[in-house]
Amino acid sequence: MSSTWSFTTGNGGSAPPAVTLASPSNGSTGQSLTPALSWNASSGATSYNVYLGTGNPPSLAASNIATTNYTPGTALSAGTAYYWYIVALNGSGSSPNSPIWSFTTASSGGTSQWTTSGANIYFSGGNVGIGTANPSYLLSVKGTIGTEEVVVTNTGWSDYVFDPKYRLLPLKEVDAYIQANHHLPDIPSEADIKARGVSVGDIQAKLLAKIEELTLHMIQEEKENQELRERIARLEKAVSK
Repeated sequence: MSSTWSFTTGNGGSAPPAVTLASPSNGSTGQSLTPALSWNASSGATSYNVYLGTGNPPSLAASNIATTNYTPGTALSAGTAYYWYIVALNGSGSSPNSPIWSFTTASSGGTSQWTTSGANIYFSGGNVGIGTANPSYLLSVKGTIGTEEVVVTNTGWSDYVFDPKYRLLPLKEVDAYIQANHHLPDIPSEADIKARGVSVGDIQAKLLAKIEELTLHMIQEEKENQELRERIARLEKAVSK
């Protein structure tokens, strides 16, 4: 007489679908040596197997993880490319492998302050200095910057000069201001620029305002000249009679 064996039937369900990876993003660089891998939950999954390593495809790093995140217990190597993917599990089987993603750890160890996303790289805090160890702006460059074009976004512009309520300074007042201050009204002085620098967007708007004021003065001068020419013409006509 044979021995008695037992078995359990399946639950009638199906294996979970493939996992969608979340972070670190594929191809990212400067990652922590103890990165937090995360993925989106797979429908019906009860646990996950994590595959992580320098080979492609990577080897199993952890099995039957109940959550949707995993942090290696041992620090990874600095400046190294790693590959990873996830397999979801339940009582009916395992999901297809997720896509294999890669990331590169920071070369100096720890967490890089730079983050990459696709073709973009960004810095989320502090100032960046080039040629200076004490940057006072988001980007401080001690030296010359070479570029083909600079686009300055500015919320204010100088069209207010053409507002009918705008008071156009008479040239006599402008002359008096220049004699007293040695620079144009509303334009920073040489001392101000040496002390605080100059905002490119702000100075462009101010310079355009001066051009617009000059244009208004020329229009006014043209009108006055036209009136004078008409008066002279009338006088010449009267004298010739």
